Amino acid sequence: MTPEQRAEQDLADHAAAARELTVAGAVGLALRDHRRRLGLSQRAYAAVRHRAPSLIARLETAAGRFRLDDVVEALAGTGFALAVVRLAETEGAVSSATIVDPMDWPLTELIARVRDGSRRFPAHHETRSVINPPAWWWHREFFVGKGPEPRWYAPRTASPQSTSGPSPDQDARDEAA
Repeated sequence: MTPEQRAEQDLADHAAAARELTVAGAVGLALRDHRRRLGLSQRAYAAVRHRAPSLIARLETAAGRFRLDDVVEALAGTGFALAVVRLAETEGAVSSATIVDPMDWPLTELIARVRDGSRRFPAHHETRSVINPPAWWWHREFFVGKGPEPRWYAPRTASPQSTSGPSPDQDARDEAA
């Protein structure tokens, strides 16, 4: 094989390997890159990172078997991080990927929570900021001194089977949750 043919073959092999690279594989490569930049063996790297050598070996070869927060923690301090990307498709194939900036998400997705603050509003409802609290809050909570004024509201929309829409009592029960 000539040097030119070898270079073409290497380029083709590189492209094929890049297409097959998974997120878990990329995490392993990132950890190996950090270790290589430090000039450390797996055992020495594990000692520096205060981890078991077997953990470092498993992360480098099978990061996909770990919980997401463990992988994020393993990448901390390496110069690498996981990111959510939006894929752009053209004619059925992925043409590019753009990292999603936190400011790209709507305010309601980032901070709007139901009354107890533990969960988000249903994704299929339009959530909006409350300027004046809904009527159900005034009648059922304000005058009784029961709960704080809501900051967010996601009224139910009419179901396709119902032409009359949700009743005010049903809407109030949904938002009180």
